[in-house]
Amino acid sequence: DGGKSWKNLGLKKSEHIGKIVVDPRDGKVVYVAAEGPLWGPGGDRGLYKTTDGGKTWKAALTISENTGVADVDFDPSDPDILYATAYQRRRHVFTMIDGGPESAIYKSTDAGVTWTQRPALNVDIERLAANGSNVLAGDLFGAYYSTDFGESWAFSDPPGNCPYGCGIFTYTFRGSSVFAGDEVGMFLSTNSGATWVPINEGFPQC
Repeated sequence: DGGKSWKNLGLKKSEHIGKIVVDPRDGKVVYVAAEGPLWGPGGDRGLYKTTDGGKTWKAALTISENTGVADVDFDPSDPDILYATAYQRRRHVFTMIDGGPESAIYKSTDAGVTWTQRPALNVDIERLAANGSNVLAGDLFGAYYSTDFGESWAFSDPPGNCPYGCGIFTYTFRGSSVFAGDEVGMFLSTNSGATWVPINEGFPQC
C-alpha cells in the first residue's frame, strides 16, 4: 500500500541489512544481504533468498559466523548473474575489526545456487553495482571497476577529496554512466567508473 503499513518478514537476528534486491521477473524472488550482529558472532548472517515473497528464507551464501554479506546486486540484462560482497567485521569495546581475510567478492550465474570467489582485491569491499560486463566495487578509500564481468579489476581514484577515507555509500548505473555517493557528495562517471567528476552543485551543505 505504498508504505502505509509494514509486516515483519523475518531475519530478525541479522540486526544489520546491507541491501535488498528484487528479481524484476518475479516480485516474490528477493535477495537480502545480511551483515549480522556487530558485537558478536552468528545470527542471520550472509545472503538470503526467498521465492515466496518472504514467507520462507534460505541461506544462499554463507561465509562464516564472523562474516556477513554487505551488498548484493544482479546484472539487469540477466538477473541470474549475481554479485555479493562478503565483509568480515567485529566490534569490541576496545577496538573495531574492520575487514579480514574472509572479505571477498562472490559471483553466481545460476540465481544464487552456486558461487565462485572473484579475484581478490585485497581490500574490504562494502558496496557494489553491476550492469552487463561492468561491475563496480567500493571500499573506504576508493573504487574498483571491472569491464569483464568481474574477472579482472582496476583501481579508480576516490570520487571524493577525502584522504582519511569516506567510503562509498551507493552506486547507480544508467547505461555506461554511473553515479556514486559518499560523505563528500555525489559524483558521475561516464566511462563505467574509470574516472569521476563531482556533481555537487545545488546540493545542500552538511
